[in-house]
Amino acid sequence: MNIDEICTLSAVDLVRLIRDGSLQAEAVIDAVLARVEKYDVRYRAFALVDKEGARQAARNADIARANGEALGPLHGVPFSVKDVILTEGLETTFGSRLMVGNIPNHDASAVARLKAAGGILIGKTTTPEFAHKAITDSPKYGVTRNPWNPEFSSGGSSGGAAVAAATGMGPLAVTTDGAGSSRIPASCCGVLGLKATLGRVANESAADLFGNFSNIGAITRTTADLSVMLNTMTGSHPGDPWTRAVNCPPCEPPADPMMAIRGLRVHYKPYLGNHLLDDGVSEAMERTLNVLAGAEVAITRSDGREDWGNEMARVAIRGLISARMAHYSEDERQLLDPSLFASIIEGEAISAEAAKEVPLLRSALYRQTEEVFANTDLLLTPCVSAPPPRADHNALDPIEINGQIAGPLRANWYNYPAPFNLTGHPAISIPAGHTADGLPTGLQAVAPWFGEQRLIDLAAALEQLQPWSMPPDLVSAVK
Repeated sequence: MNIDEICTLSAVDLVRLIRDGSLQAEAVIDAVLARVEKYDVRYRAFALVDKEGARQAARNADIARANGEALGPLHGVPFSVKDVILTEGLETTFGSRLMVGNIPNHDASAVARLKAAGGILIGKTTTPEFAHKAITDSPKYGVTRNPWNPEFSSGGSSGGAAVAAATGMGPLAVTTDGAGSSRIPASCCGVLGLKATLGRVANESAADLFGNFSNIGAITRTTADLSVMLNTMTGSHPGDPWTRAVNCPPCEPPADPMMAIRGLRVHYKPYLGNHLLDDGVSEAMERTLNVLAGAEVAITRSDGREDWGNEMARVAIRGLISARMAHYSEDERQLLDPSLFASIIEGEAISAEAAKEVPLLRSALYRQTEEVFANTDLLLTPCVSAPPPRADHNALDPIEINGQIAGPLRANWYNYPAPFNLTGHPAISIPAGHTADGLPTGLQAVAPWFGEQRLIDLAAALEQLQPWSMPPDLVSAVK
């Protein structure tokens, strides 16, 4: 089996082959590291690659197998971690020149659980500075490019994670998701991106624990990999109060995906408070809905033009950014990405009245979402309103949709994911084909709290009904 063939295998397949001796963990790590060396110059998915650490962990994994030791569910599988998540002994810079040399003395709990399951950390993936925007570029690492067309953005803020998974630079990627940061780049890059229910996966490093809306997420290429990754990261942690009552049954890929979704009630909203939707994205959504209808899924619709908390999300997100960055001096702020600097200024200008309303409006948005689930099993929307912008798009500039200026990215492109960070509901982006320009787009599915199994069922069915693949030039490398 050659390097490229190894890199297209799923985590589930890698575990099986390592367990039965068909592959050595060291060979898997060497293959992925070679893949990174080959492609990352072009796409810039990685902020840091721990070659020696990964190789040593792989050698230890092979020794453990040879000695007949108990093997975890991810034994020998490479994974990456977004560069805003703590990793013991590995620099964590948050994509910022201000954080150079920051080397944590412990792993985030989600990372520790993946390691304990046998996973091997290969490196840190790129992010915009302090994960503040939905396209991935930073003064420190430059631009992370879309694997389907490098002239376009990977999305963000977990852009490096999505590119790594989409290109075979490791099957599992740990992300964060505060306003869609797992789902947006997953949609842009043609992979799966999950934000679990608030509290299912511990995020003990969150700045505001009790008002938290930022989650540790996951990006993978397959539904089976997403299930095992979610199950591994799930669990309580004393540092995250939201996890205290978590006792979730594991999610499993359905044995018969078609049976699992037969009779499922879904409600589709093409808009979510925005006013424009790209024609190509709309067509991809309709094709996917038609496929689901053919599988005996019951579909209802409404336009979704009611208020979905867009302004409240702006206040909550910008207010938190300004509070988190308040300790930096004016000189230090001059080193920041201009769009981050602008976000801080925007947050500082938020009125006390607007800030005071956020908890009340967030509660109302939760109740509004719960009303949807009174008569349906899943809420479906586009994940973003248009294909990704160009790689050099300035986050402060408006987006154009169908030849019209739509307005700011936050309110008019990635408005779909953010409401469900604030309500805590689990949500996923599932590949839904491509627009006419060849760029991927994703269907967002939202479930009731702790309804991740429904999301897994839907993803497994769509993976079978309209399979997705890696970008063509990467697939051809395998042949």
